[in-house]
Amino acid sequence: MPYETIKYEKEAGFAVITLNRPKSLNALSIKMWQELNHALDIVDNDDDIRAFLFTGSPRPDGRPCFCAGADLKEMSGFTSEGVLEGSIEDAPANVTLNKPSGVKNFWALRQPKPAMVPTFEKITWSPKISIAAIDGVCTAGGTEMALACDLVVASETAQISDMHVKNLGWIGGAAGTANMAWRVGVSKAIELCCTGDIIDGKEAHRIGFANQVWSPAQYLDKAKEMARKIGGMRLAAVIMTKATICSVQDMDRKSTLRYCDDGFATLLAEQDTADFGPQRWVDQR
Repeated sequence: MPYETIKYEKEAGFAVITLNRPKSLNALSIKMWQELNHALDIVDNDDDIRAFLFTGSPRPDGRPCFCAGADLKEMSGFTSEGVLEGSIEDAPANVTLNKPSGVKNFWALRQPKPAMVPTFEKITWSPKISIAAIDGVCTAGGTEMALACDLVVASETAQISDMHVKNLGWIGGAAGTANMAWRVGVSKAIELCCTGDIIDGKEAHRIGFANQVWSPAQYLDKAKEMARKIGGMRLAAVIMTKATICSVQDMDRKSTLRYCDDGFATLLAEQDTADFGPQRWVDQR
């Protein structure tokens, strides 16, 4: 399936998905939703990939841009249709898929029923680690996409906001308000969502929205460096680490401890366990 609104590139251990509608500030169109869904299916079913990274194509004049949110012109006539067309079998010729890890079955047990835009649901509940690399405009649905990711790497010149209330008089349809509160705390989330104020990368890092902040010349390379590090780890361990860490958001403490213990036991039962663990160090591997 050739992509028209995104670019998909596979590197060692991770994938880069670039939002590619620069004339529309990389706005999320129905076609882009479909192509993102398709790409996420590829990511989840490729055992060579441990992490995936989102970034945006620069504007036609060269200024950086992540995503300005939903395509409002298209959305004015939007119904709720536009499900994914095609399947994993339609993947581009340069994409190879491997058999998924058995650990995914364990991870799938804690996935709730869809509660937000299905595409962002896929990002949040993917067993792989998601990273948003942000510079330039990031607002509305773009901010919700970043909040759906596990990690955020921002440029100092990023322009991050949630202007749903300010510009449209509603809230986002991808649980952006709740995810904002998870990320920065309730009080700060109310401030940002109700004022529509724009913050740069430094402020995003200060309040916990972004994990790292770098100069415009460095942020994307640093995001890829992070993805590459994760991409070199054992797949089963990455999946289980994400699952057990995320469990603290919807379990009590005793349950999370038991869940971690179950996860440890599950990893020991994986077929590749012999290649890891104490024996690896005994053999000086």
